[in-house]
Amino acid sequence: MAIHFIADLHFNDDERCPTLPDGSHDSAEFARRICRNWRALVAPEDVVWILGNVGNAVHLGTLPGIKHLVRARHDPLPWQCLNTGRYASVTERHVLATPEGRLTLVADPLDANPDGSELVLHGGHPVRSDTSGYLSVSACHRELAPVSLAAVRQGGVFAALRQAA
Repeated sequence: MAIHFIADLHFNDDERCPTLPDGSHDSAEFARRICRNWRALVAPEDVVWILGNVGNAVHLGTLPGIKHLVRARHDPLPWQCLNTGRYASVTERHVLATPEGRLTLVADPLDANPDGSELVLHGGHPVRSDTSGYLSVSACHRELAPVSLAAVRQGGVFAALRQAA
């Protein structure tokens, strides 16, 4: 079982859909690419933490993995999300313990308040997105694909944080 993170899916959300790498602004194509990449990376038994801004969650029903939502302001209320049966849990913030250290998971980095966590994973936001100790897992910043915990480890994020401390 692997753990993955992704944010800012904006499925079929024409108002909030980011620009694609080729410069186009097509929410259906954006969703198609995320779903294709997700299926290539995530196994049915894997855990996926979605850090807000899902958009039309109907796509999640066809994607593999056990999905947990850390809500953003634009996502439906927790009980509405849970009633869909698409999520194993819904929260506003989550602290995940890993062998390397604690991760704080939030949709908006301004809501982090890391509480001693070594790293904050969050959705895209212009503030703090490149700040030490913060890592954006926004789909548009991560090649329209979930980011695995193994990739965070291999990227040396934890080691760099320990050296900076």
